[in-house]
Amino acid sequence: MKTTKPLIALAALAASLTALTLPAVSDARPIQRHPIERSYNDNRSDMRGSAELNSRIATIESRIGEGRRSGQLSLRETNRLKASLNSITALKRSFERSGRGLNGQETATLNNRLDNLSGQIRLQAHDGNRR
Repeated sequence: MKTTKPLIALAALAASLTALTLPAVSDARPIQRHPIERSYNDNRSDMRGSAELNSRIATIESRIGEGRRSGQLSLRETNRLKASLNSITALKRSFERSGRGLNGQETATLNNRLDNLSGQIRLQAHDGNRR
């Protein structure tokens, strides 16, 4: 009998604490960022994607120039490859002009086009046409 009173008191205390904390737990929601904060962070990732694309474009431009200087690319091949690169650069600028930066689909489109152009450079440089 002496041990039942403290046990009942302990159980009552636990029940009251549970009753007090349960509404707070049920109201818990994920933290939502402020819209301005979200757009700032999204633009930062877009800027990184844009910087990576700029780096790839510069690398490809350098490869075309080096291919021409070394004689691996003919003048006609060089002009055609530069026109393709200029087209990709213009598409990138038009995507960026939308005001919201580059989204994932636009970045993927540009990366695919740069991949194709890189493959064309590789093929043209090794096709034996060196005029």
